[in-house]
Amino acid sequence: MIMPVDIQNKDFSKKIKGYDCNEVDDFLDEIIKDYSNLLKENQSLKNRVGMLTKTVENYKALEDSLTKSVDMAKQTAKGIKDSANSEAQMIINNAKLDASRLAKQIDDEHIKRHNEMLRIKSETEMYKTRLKSLCQNMIQMLDDAE
Repeated sequence: MIMPVDIQNKDFSKKIKGYDCNEVDDFLDEIIKDYSNLLKENQSLKNRVGMLTKTVENYKALEDSLTKSVDMAKQTAKGIKDSANSEAQMIINNAKLDASRLAKQIDDEHIKRHNEMLRIKSETEMYKTRLKSLCQNMIQMLDDAE
């Protein structure tokens, strides 16, 4: 690559029918100036590209980190959801067992009360029958005593 100093130090051989040295020197000075500016701008752009490349790499690393965090959050949420579903199912199963036990207790108590009622009804019928019999015997005795 030609550097501005190379252009500045370049000597041309002189001929009789050559160009005007002052014009050539002025033109070369313009070229040197423009070329120097282009080299500075090129270096500045290279630096900026390097900086932007690093920034992009940082953003990619941040994106990867965020993606991993989101994936981990999804897994955690799924675990919590599965655990909650499992616990809810266990609560439902326990409630069903408790309801079944309670229904059986109620049925047993109902049967016990029903049997007690039948026993009392039977005893009442027996008492009524004895009382009728006793009353009939007394009426018979009164009839006989007349």
